[in-house]
Amino acid sequence: MQQTEKYWILINRIVLAAVTVMAAVGIVLAFTPKVKQMQAYQNTRDTFQHRIDVTVVAERELKEKQRRFLTDPTYVEKVAHEVGYANKGEMIYHFPEETGSNGSPL
Repeated sequence: MQQTEKYWILINRIVLAAVTVMAAVGIVLAFTPKVKQMQAYQNTRDTFQHRIDVTVVAERELKEKQRRFLTDPTYVEKVAHEVGYANKGEMIYHFPEETGSNGSPL
């Protein structure tokens, strides 16, 4: 009887180990898609955060330009000249861009 008990204890331990391994594998297989989905969400979040950061910087630059338009007449004159406006008595010259042999500007 003692020998039989030892075999049953050994069988119980092997079965318990097998069940534990199967449970661990099942848990890993169950959560792997969720982990991949979470990583995809994090990548999307990072992309959107980058776009937000770029937009915030652009907004700051536009607000600074707006402030300068309201308070800095020299800046207004500079921008006006850049887009083709001139003061009375000024002449604006437009020079055509020279192109290279491949048709692109030099």
